[in-house]
Amino acid sequence: MSRSNVVFLQNGWMFMGVRLLKSIEDIGQEEKNYVERLEDRITGHLTYLLYPKSLIPCSGAGQGCWNLYYGERTRSGENIQVAELKRTNQLNLKGSINMKELTTGVAYEVVFVVKLKKGGCGWEHPVTLILSVPGERDKHRLVNLYEQPKEEWIELKVGQFKAAETDQAISFHLLQHGSHDKKGLVLKTAIVRPKS
Repeated sequence: MSRSNVVFLQNGWMFMGVRLLKSIEDIGQEEKNYVERLEDRITGHLTYLLYPKSLIPCSGAGQGCWNLYYGERTRSGENIQVAELKRTNQLNLKGSINMKELTTGVAYEVVFVVKLKKGGCGWEHPVTLILSVPGERDKHRLVNLYEQPKEEWIELKVGQFKAAETDQAISFHLLQHGSHDKKGLVLKTAIVRPKS
C-alpha cells in the first residue's frame, strides 16, 4: 500500500490526508483504485475522496468509454486524474465504502463532483443518483444536467446517512441508461464527508 501525507485547508478546517491505494469491494486490481482519506484534526471525523478509477467499472464497456487524464490539482498541489466520458449509452458509476472506515454516529453525505462540457450531448433525460445504506431503503434522486452550469465543477448530492458500527458497506451510484448516446461529462471525484 502506497502512502504519502498531505496537509491542506478544506472549508476552513485543517485536514491530515493520507493518500493510499486501496482495494474497494467488487472493483478489482488494487493499483486501479484511488481513495484519499482525510481526518479533521479537530473533530477526528473522517472524509473519503474516491477518484475516477475507483468509480468506473473495470468490465464491459466501463473504462473504454472514458478518457482518463491528469487535469486537476488538489489544494495541496498534487495532480489528480479526472475522467471524461467519450461516448456511451449506459452510464454506470458506482462507489462503496465500508461503514467501519467512517466515524461512528456521525451524519455523512455523499456527492459526485462533475462538470458538463460545452458540446456535451445526450443529457436530455435526468441522471439517477442512488444511495444504498444497510438496513435502509435505497434513496433515489433525479438530476437534470442540462439545468446545471456548464464548464464548472458542481456537486451532485446523492444523499445522507448516519454512520453505524457495522462491517457492512454503503454504496452510491450515478446512472443513466437509455438507447441514446451521451458524452461530455467529466468526473472528478465522489466525496463521502461529514454533513455540515
